[in-house]
Amino acid sequence: MIKILVVDDEQPILEEIIETLTEDGYQALPAISVDEALDILSENTDTSVIITDLKMPGKTGIDLIHEVNKRYKKIYPFIITTGHGSPSIDGCDLLAENYIFLRKPVDIDLLLDTIIYSLKLDFKNG
Repeated sequence: MIKILVVDDEQPILEEIIETLTEDGYQALPAISVDEALDILSENTDTSVIITDLKMPGKTGIDLIHEVNKRYKKIYPFIITTGHGSPSIDGCDLLAENYIFLRKPVDIDLLLDTIIYSLKLDFKNG
């Protein structure tokens, strides 16, 4: 079963995405914060995709990407959700074109299509 880690500090959004993914046959792993996400990922390194909110209190989606890239040799596809202005990761050393951005509120059908697309990408791991 394909595992997808979902990180969002807004509980209703997190629950909606988790429910949709579960109904669609994925094993959805919910996390309300970056630290929780890192703990979950350490026990589920076979996760296929990470969906993360960009802006969260404390550590952000960018912090999550940095930590995951630092800790793991595997390259995880990230889907970044944002409800704050234009999708951007200005002010950091990540290239926006390497990530998929979806505007909140997220269209569930678009999210599911984006997951399928992410699973087909040819990532060079290791």
